[in-house]
Amino acid sequence: MNRIRVGVLTGGASAERDISLATGAQIAASLDPSRFEVVLLDPLAFMARNPEITAAQREQAQRLIKGGGRLETDHQLPRGLETQIESASRALVPATRVMTNADPIDVVLIALHGTWGEDGRIQGLLDTIGVPYTGSGVLASALAMDKEVAKQILAAAGLDVPRGVVVTGTTKQDLDAARSVGLPAFVKPVSSGSSVGASIVARDAELPSAIELALKYDQRALVEEQVKGRELTVPVIGNDDLTALPVIEILTKRPFFDYSAKYDAGESEEVCPADIPPDVAQRAQDLAVRAHRALHCRGMSRLDLMWSNDRMVALEVNTIPGMTANSLLPKAARAAGIGFGDLLARFIDWALEDARRRAR
Repeated sequence: MNRIRVGVLTGGASAERDISLATGAQIAASLDPSRFEVVLLDPLAFMARNPEITAAQREQAQRLIKGGGRLETDHQLPRGLETQIESASRALVPATRVMTNADPIDVVLIALHGTWGEDGRIQGLLDTIGVPYTGSGVLASALAMDKEVAKQILAAAGLDVPRGVVVTGTTKQDLDAARSVGLPAFVKPVSSGSSVGASIVARDAELPSAIELALKYDQRALVEEQVKGRELTVPVIGNDDLTALPVIEILTKRPFFDYSAKYDAGESEEVCPADIPPDVAQRAQDLAVRAHRALHCRGMSRLDLMWSNDRMVALEVNTIPGMTANSLLPKAARAAGIGFGDLLARFIDWALEDARRRAR
């Protein structure tokens, strides 16, 4: 049997490039080599003329296209993932290869997070060139990535969402709107992931700097009520027949589940299955499936929730959840008896199945 040639899209130009590289390295090491041939593709190669990225990133893209080898980073890597990030960096090839017949790819496994990976843009490109890919399509990706729009859709579907407003600066009008939410408040970019640019504001004097931080990563900042309670997350997998995986509770040593809490070893504990009453777990799983369907997700998603007494608040939906072996979705899958390699194979099979269906 011919092996399936899988292009793992990893790296990219978002603030979450390092985590994407760690994900790509673990995926490549976990796919069954008897069934899959894997190549790590960096979509930064598509972006050599993109004015929205930095000049340094455009230079890196040119080096990648010309076969310049490993791309350097100028910042500290997440603790515990340095080796995997270095390994993936050395193995990268330009994703422009998927556009040629000289080196064809059967299916793309998207291991990108944040802007240009999780927001529908790379999905639209792959649709245009006719390459099947894992996970949600353009619509669901764009909707879920825009936290303002996603909240409106989830609320319309009957889910409880945090009160909040969107601001674009720190004018008096912006700050008055932000203050209307009340303190403490949670401030984050509208379209970003991994809690990059997010912060908790406890005092009014901290509000302008929190908004400015969020606006470094997006043109809009979302100011929300800080919902207190136990933090839960529920992954959902499948195409037509959906499975809500076991609920996870997140216990972090930090003020909230920020970038360091997510990726630095020892900063958080994730309890799976969560130590919560069965009816609460069922309620969380039902909400995750409803959110998945409301946003028209495909293949996988993960709903983050805050639970306190009778209130269970939907915080946001991730269409490309973390996918290292110890990330939340794979951890929940393992609790359900699905190994990491098997989980990845299912995502690929669902992508190919969906492509065949659409080609009929």
